[in-house]
Amino acid sequence: MTDQVKEDETLEELQIRSASWYRQKLKYTQIIYETNEETHVANITLNRPDKMNAMSHQLRAELFHALKHTELNNEINVIIIKGAGRCFTAGYDLSGMGSDEPDLGNQFVDTSGVTHWARYVVQQWFQIWDLSKIVIAQIHGYALAGGSELASMCDLLVTTPDCEIGYPPMRSMGVDMLWFPWSLPMRKALELAVTGDNITGEEAYRLGMANYCIDQDDIDEFTGAFAERIGLMNWQMATQYKRATKKAYEIQGIKTALDGQAQYAYHRVSESDYARDMSQKFREMPLKEYLNLRDDPYKENKKKLPFGLYITNSVQEEVGLRGAQMIVESIKPDVAIVTDVCHDTGTPMLDKIKQGDEIAFFPPMTGG
Repeated sequence: MTDQVKEDETLEELQIRSASWYRQKLKYTQIIYETNEETHVANITLNRPDKMNAMSHQLRAELFHALKHTELNNEINVIIIKGAGRCFTAGYDLSGMGSDEPDLGNQFVDTSGVTHWARYVVQQWFQIWDLSKIVIAQIHGYALAGGSELASMCDLLVTTPDCEIGYPPMRSMGVDMLWFPWSLPMRKALELAVTGDNITGEEAYRLGMANYCIDQDDIDEFTGAFAERIGLMNWQMATQYKRATKKAYEIQGIKTALDGQAQYAYHRVSESDYARDMSQKFREMPLKEYLNLRDDPYKENKKKLPFGLYITNSVQEEVGLRGAQMIVESIKPDVAIVTDVCHDTGTPMLDKIKQGDEIAFFPPMTGG
């Protein structure tokens, strides 16, 4: 469906026709749409589990239709977006974007011009930002590339500890929507930008990007209860609070920045010799082979570590011996290897006669 103006059609008539389209209930094929007017919650499940919920044009078209359909339902206050199977979504469908799909997706297909696609997806994702409903992303498995764009535009995030969020295509062909600076501290945002690395759900929670980090077995129940709690508030009040909060970021320039990045940075990156070469390889190589070419150099000894590794330093233990405790309580490691050293006797106010001078003392071992 496209909103082409008919001959002699007024703007008001077009708006009425568009609203009528979105009021229709459709038979979705790539999402599952459920509503509960008693709890005021709608659930949208991305439903291509065999493709890791890769977002085809058809899936995106159905998603936006369901969102706008829900927008017109005054009995629904909250929308949960989640993924079927083993992940939220691995990103855009790179295998042709579903050329054999129905015409419902045609309004999302035009990618002519170097920057057209990037600008278009940014503008489309901002439809979620502008919705009157509260939108929660429930993330498990992966939310990569376009999937991370979708997650970043949702109002609230609930993650599993080991899910991965990021934009690996930055390593080869650029980024459509540079959301990092608006969701993460500056230096972490820059780190992801210049490495293409992912962050875990636990890291996203610790850095303030996610609202909650919940174990996989409990996340459905928790997110549902969280949505129902939000749904208790009068929808008109909730809408105004959402818009007032978002307006603060719009005043700071989020829409201008993301739209400008889509036009300028994407163009400059995608037109570089390296990006052109990688784009050519992407068109010619099997997808798995191409992804290995792109990502293998970033793996530790070309092997992905099967665990999270933290290396930390604690100082000023003499003021309360709290540094190590703080680290343990923050990271909650399964295993810790601790190395203790003697104090720095060059520190002002230390009495070297009483406390020694840069010499660690080990008492002799006694006993059997």
